[in-house]
Amino acid sequence: MSASTSPPVSHEPWRLAALWAGLLTGALVWLFLLQYNYTLSYVACETGRTWFMHVGIGIALIAVATAGVLAWRAGQSSRGEADDITHPLSDETRLRRTDWMSLTGVGLSILFVLVILAMEVPLLVLKECQ
Repeated sequence: MSASTSPPVSHEPWRLAALWAGLLTGALVWLFLLQYNYTLSYVACETGRTWFMHVGIGIALIAVATAGVLAWRAGQSSRGEADDITHPLSDETRLRRTDWMSLTGVGLSILFVLVILAMEVPLLVLKECQ
């Protein structure tokens, strides 16, 4: 039996997950891609092909861009909420936190998209074993 007579609290797990994904996905994907390219550079040198490294960069770009879009949408959707939901924080605190996490997630996603695109340059300019 519930001890409270107030309406249920909404913690909005999808929004929190999207905001945290926007903050963390870029760095984690970039670190994974750095290791992926390092490992496969030996294979590229032996086979003379780099297509699989280009595919890895493409997948990383899609993942980071998706996280940025999700963070943006999570920040925008917090504006049109129903007022009958009780939140653990005040509305002002919750909206400021959501705005900050959303904008920072989008900014980090843009930064890491540029960093990942910069990782494509050596693949295009240098030969396989240079």
